[in-house]
Amino acid sequence: MKIRESAEVKTSLKNKTVCCVVPARNESGHLNDVLDNVLSVSEINEIIIIEGGSSDNTWDVAQSLATEYPEKIKVFKQSGKGKFNAVMEGALASTSSLVLIWDADGTVPLEDTRKVVSESLRTQRPAMGDRLRGRIEPGAMKTANWIANWGFAILWSPILKDLPRDMLCGTKIFPREIFTEMPKWLIETDPYGDFALVGHARLRKMKIESCVVNYGARSYGQTNIHRWSGGVQLLSATWKIYLMLFKSRYSPKESAS
Repeated sequence: MKIRESAEVKTSLKNKTVCCVVPARNESGHLNDVLDNVLSVSEINEIIIIEGGSSDNTWDVAQSLATEYPEKIKVFKQSGKGKFNAVMEGALASTSSLVLIWDADGTVPLEDTRKVVSESLRTQRPAMGDRLRGRIEPGAMKTANWIANWGFAILWSPILKDLPRDMLCGTKIFPREIFTEMPKWLIETDPYGDFALVGHARLRKMKIESCVVNYGARSYGQTNIHRWSGGVQLLSATWKIYLMLFKSRYSPKESAS
């Protein structure tokens, strides 16, 4: 069965507002610089920082930023656990039509994040960054992670009906309804949200654009990702999403238009 991208999908992103969700846990050393970058993107009209139970002073820094820019920045303490939960809480608190995820570690440069936002608004489709074809700064990505990222890129290429692309880049922009209408089981399947967002968008017949981005090393703190246990969870999520698409008799093919 051939699935065509509906006209409703294309028009749903037209003339829309953008909310930037910044999940932040133990990122006080990055947060001011990251928010300076976020504030410089004119397309972003709403910023939501979700602080995830930090052991440093991330909460204090976030509150200070919200006090300085009360008309634009909102800050919430995360009620659940994990990055995807933080992103979901930010998306649900948003009043904008599009939700951009901007990781607080500052590893994707400003100019590259701008490209992702511009591509989404230009094509009227969701978009995500692709670090695997960009310049990766020494020390930014461990060899095991690089291999695993390419593995998942290959596993997901039939779903995307495209060449392998970076599935785990945190820089993504999707319509808000992708978050608000996501099934509970899918939310619980993916600890980071990358696969859940892409899988749900594809089930909704959305083509997802990809933009090459560069990837820098952290200048502060450590990653909050659990590489090995997280990898097992992502494999499980991939299998379940394939099964979901198969059961839905979904074929990820795009129209020529």
